[in-house]
Amino acid sequence: PLKYLELGLNAEWLRYYIAAKLNAKVEDIDFNPDDFVARVNSDLVGKYINIASRSAGFLTKRFGGKLSADIGVEGRTLLDGLRAHRAEVERLYEEREFGKALREVMALADVVNQFVDKHQPWELAKHNDTEQLHYVCSIVLNAFRLLTIYLKPVLPAVAARAEAFLNVEPLTWADAQTLLPAGHAIRP
Repeated sequence: PLKYLELGLNAEWLRYYIAAKLNAKVEDIDFNPDDFVARVNSDLVGKYINIASRSAGFLTKRFGGKLSADIGVEGRTLLDGLRAHRAEVERLYEEREFGKALREVMALADVVNQFVDKHQPWELAKHNDTEQLHYVCSIVLNAFRLLTIYLKPVLPAVAARAEAFLNVEPLTWADAQTLLPAGHAIRP
């Protein structure tokens, strides 16, 4: 890990990797470079960041970056489900069960990615299903915001960049109780 930092690589990725291995007990952890790369690529890039990248471009190009007024029953169900985990994630962090907290957040990211795969915004765009595309992308970005709140204790700099992209004030745990308002504009 010290060599990694000496090379000037992203310290937050290392912070995530170590936090994902920590629990409330005092135990040694092993740093495995291959496991590190796999976890960062899988969890942070493949799951979390990918959520925003799969919808933000469509929202920016086709809707001026503004979120839809309608999130519908399916969207509400997804987002309420994510919000229902707030207390559990917060409890795990408070109990220093960082690995469990991050596994919980990544399981929620999997749920969001399943929603994206089900609705395939790229196909909606190709078929000019404008209303459905706007709806799906708005739900996905609200989900990304919630996941950002849950990851912020471990990834504060990543969260700050996500907050700038989402065009919101610094996020707090209380913000998990609300969604972005209809018509809210993200940054490109």
